[in-house]
Amino acid sequence: MGSEIVDHSHVSQECERLRTIYYEACGEYGCYFLDQLIDILEGHSSTGTLLNLKSNLKIFRRKKLQDRDFLAICVELQTDTFITSINLAYNSLSERVCRSISLALQTNKTLLELDLTMCDIGYHGCFSISESLKENASLQKLILANNKIGPAGASALAEALQINDTLRSLDIANSDQNSQSLIPLSTVLTSNTSLEFLDVSRTVPYSDEHTLTNHFSKLLSITSVLQTLKLSKCEVTDSGASSLAFYLRGNNSLKHLDLSSNRISADGANSFADLLKVNSTLQELSLCSNRIGDNGLIAISEVLACRNTSLKKLWITNNQITEVGLSSLAIALGSNKTVSSIYIWGNDLGGKACDAFQILCNGENPRLKPENVDFQVYTVDNVNYLSETGQYRFSH
Repeated sequence: MGSEIVDHSHVSQECERLRTIYYEACGEYGCYFLDQLIDILEGHSSTGTLLNLKSNLKIFRRKKLQDRDFLAICVELQTDTFITSINLAYNSLSERVCRSISLALQTNKTLLELDLTMCDIGYHGCFSISESLKENASLQKLILANNKIGPAGASALAEALQINDTLRSLDIANSDQNSQSLIPLSTVLTSNTSLEFLDVSRTVPYSDEHTLTNHFSKLLSITSVLQTLKLSKCEVTDSGASSLAFYLRGNNSLKHLDLSSNRISADGANSFADLLKVNSTLQELSLCSNRIGDNGLIAISEVLACRNTSLKKLWITNNQITEVGLSSLAIALGSNKTVSSIYIWGNDLGGKACDAFQILCNGENPRLKPENVDFQVYTVDNVNYLSETGQYRFSH
């Protein structure tokens, strides 16, 4: 069977065509061409098909990119067939640039990911990008975190998602939302068939947090698509946690739930313990920086010991837990064979807890691998201690 012959002439012609378009656009807008883009077109880029123009890169510290640079890039992007991912994080993008990005997205057929983190984008810029999602059939990941798009921006995105069926990941964390402004988005997602990841962290409750959790609870009771939901720093209380846990009982899609930095205590943790008895889908749960305490962790640990075989990762850092609760978790992990990663730093790591985790972390084939915990065990004069390693980031 002969080797397949690749026609490189077509690739070269396409590269030449796009380079010509880009050079002409640079001439029109009066800017220098960027080596990063040319390298991608010629196949010499160390980042493959990622166009990384983050403002905090060393190369841009002395000379920031201007509107004219982005406008020229957008002209090339309209018919680009090489670039699959663009990172413009931490740049300041004007409304004119956002409109140009929108025009590019309406015709581009290969771009899969667009990162616009902290780009000074307001409602008008978000509206332009949202309008392009009604036409675009390739983009799968959009990050608009840390932009002041406000409630009107969220509504524009919700309207776009009524039509768009290709976007799989949307991040609008810390974008000046409140619980009322996310109602249209949560409502639309009950019928959306593509979005798998949603981050709405740092949403400020409009009056109380029940509006937010009630609507997302309803979403979780209906969706069969959403796999990751991040509600960090949304003032979720025990009541909201109970609502989310209750409606997750019938959910078969959500695998990753982030409720870090909320106001969840032992009662909320008990609700998730009850959930873990019956749910076989949830794989990662973050309750970092709450106050579940010993009682909350003991309730979860008892379930993990014999009633749950789906959870793989658990984050409980900074939760006012003592060695009593942590020891109960360590004992549970002795019989549970599914949980592979735990993150416990920021609690009271007393002697009993250190001894219990020493058993789990040592030996030729330890129950917990070093890369899957945020601590390491060391022994001095036959006394076990734990030290922090810093591996605690939510993985999705």
